[in-house]
Amino acid sequence: MNYRIFLFGLILFFYSNNYSQNITISEPTILVPSSLVPQTMKLGKSNNNCDVVWHENKYYVAFRTASHHFPNAKAKLYIMSSADMKQWQEEYCIVLGTDVREPRFLSFNNTLFLYFFEGSKSPFRFDPKHVWMAEKTDNGWKQNIVEGLDGFVPWRLKIYDNDVLLSAYWGKGLYSNHKGELRLFRSADGRNWTAISEQAQVSVSGAEEGEFEFDEEGNLWACVRLEGEGALICYADKNNLHEWKTFSSKRKYDSSCMFRHGEHIYLLARRSLDGNISKLPKWLPHDIVRTYNLTRYSFTPKTTALYRLNTTTRDFDWLMDIPGCGDNAFPAIAPSGENQYYILNYSNNFDNPDQSWFFGQLGKTFIYYITMTFSE
Repeated sequence: MNYRIFLFGLILFFYSNNYSQNITISEPTILVPSSLVPQTMKLGKSNNNCDVVWHENKYYVAFRTASHHFPNAKAKLYIMSSADMKQWQEEYCIVLGTDVREPRFLSFNNTLFLYFFEGSKSPFRFDPKHVWMAEKTDNGWKQNIVEGLDGFVPWRLKIYDNDVLLSAYWGKGLYSNHKGELRLFRSADGRNWTAISEQAQVSVSGAEEGEFEFDEEGNLWACVRLEGEGALICYADKNNLHEWKTFSSKRKYDSSCMFRHGEHIYLLARRSLDGNISKLPKWLPHDIVRTYNLTRYSFTPKTTALYRLNTTTRDFDWLMDIPGCGDNAFPAIAPSGENQYYILNYSNNFDNPDQSWFFGQLGKTFIYYITMTFSE
């Protein structure tokens, strides 16, 4: 009997630790900058903050380009399109004379939208001002400020129950006196938005980048980054999407992108090669602990990783790393075939895996894509 139990446990251990073998990724293809990009597009050395969507038989890619990663008055958002991810044409260029970032596509009711936020002109201030929306029309693209979202940063959009849900977090004072306010907003047309509840879904200071996905039953699972403190894993019953239950994680999931394949929910996010947040003495002031974690995080190497939601532990299990080092990770996903996806991401040079995140933000970054395949 003991032998059978041992053998069963060994098989279970082997299977659970080789789950990632059911998922394969291709070699990366550099997209920006490359000869694939139209020569009309004037690029800086920092190319990041990307998104991708499949809309009316074309792939659309949006990305930010500037001289460095930090807020920049000369930053631009480009939109380009392709039927095959190989031959691209420029669609639109967004320039506001301030920083522009966090581009998020929405394909809804036969219309393509791109949301982004207007930031600071100074590299030393985050300071989000307005959320903007660019809409593709028969006469080209038009852009407008989205009413009611000033000060918020849009993070993710998902179609749910014939409406659209947008997660957004309050961005002003993020690194000083931050008013923790992460919310879900709902829209029936992609243009007009209202909060789904009077109370914020998460009210913890430093809460940002609230990514979410729905399980097979329609319940909501979310990942919320806590700047300097790890993350929150959240759950909401399908009948009460406004009431989020939160569970703490010692991991810091930066630039989270969640998607569901089959019965499982997956997460793409930046992974710190220096481990989880620090275990400092509890008697230390909160601000000192937070500052220490932020500093340690900034000057250690990073990569991008794929995780799977574990509903028992209420956290994500690491499955595999994907290419990425230094300043990296703003993953986006679009279908590329049956059981296949294109994963778009950005990174410093792959040959320098020990480069810290901070110094990577001062260097060159490029946007690449891989194909991720799930085997049956």
